[in-house]
Amino acid sequence: MRDSVRQGLAGHELGMRLLKPSAGRIFRSEARGILAVGGLHARAAARALAAMHVSNSMGIVCAAPTGGSAGVLPGVAVTLVEEKKLDKETTALALLAASAIGLLIARRATFAAEVAGCQVEIGAAGAMGAAAVVEAAGGSAGQAADAAAISLQNTMGSVCDLVQGMCEIPCHTRNAVAASSAFVCADLILGGYVNLIPLDETIDAVYASGKMLPAELRCTALGGLAVAPSALALGRPR
Repeated sequence: MRDSVRQGLAGHELGMRLLKPSAGRIFRSEARGILAVGGLHARAAARALAAMHVSNSMGIVCAAPTGGSAGVLPGVAVTLVEEKKLDKETTALALLAASAIGLLIARRATFAAEVAGCQVEIGAAGAMGAAAVVEAAGGSAGQAADAAAISLQNTMGSVCDLVQGMCEIPCHTRNAVAASSAFVCADLILGGYVNLIPLDETIDAVYASGKMLPAELRCTALGGLAVAPSALALGRPR
C-alpha cells in the first residue's frame, strides 16, 4: 500500500490510458497551502488517487477489496501511519478492523460491481476505511461498525459507469473522495452521532438496492457517465 502511494505521488513509471497523473500535483499544492481548505482529508484523497494511478498503470497494488477500489484503504492507512504516527501493532489492528468489515460485506453481499454497482467496490472500501480510522483513534468495535454503516449509507445506490470500460473515470476521484469521507464518517460517530440502522441491515439494503440497478449501470459502460458525449469522444481517433 505504501509503495503504491509513493510511486503514484512521484508520478514515475505511470501509463494510464485516459488520465494523466495528478495525485502528486494535488499533494504538493496542498503542502503549499493553495487549496481551498486542504488538510488531512485532502492528503488522504491525494494518496488514494496516487494508488489508483499505479493500479491503472498495471503496477502492483493491494486490491482492498478490489482493483477498482484499490486506492481507498491505502489512502486511509498511509495517512494514519504517516500523519498519526501509528506503531505497527496499532496499524495492524486498524487493518484488522477494515478486514472485519470487508468480511461481513463479502458474506452478506458481494464485492462485484457487475452484481451491485460501485457501492460494493469503492463504497465497501470506504466503509472499511471508516472502521480503520475509528480503530486507530481508540474507538470501540461498535463505533467502527457504525462508522462503516453510515459510510455505506452515503454511497448506497452508486452506479458503476466506468468510461471506456476502464477503471479511471470516475473511479479515481471516487476512490479519493471515499478515502477522505472515511475520516468524516469516523469523526461523526466518535463525536456522538447515533446510527440507528445497524451495519448488517445496511449491508443487506445495499445489496438489495444494487441488484435493482439496471445492467447498464453495473460495470457494462452502457449508462451513466460512460455514455456522456465527452466520454464517448475519448475513444475516437484525434
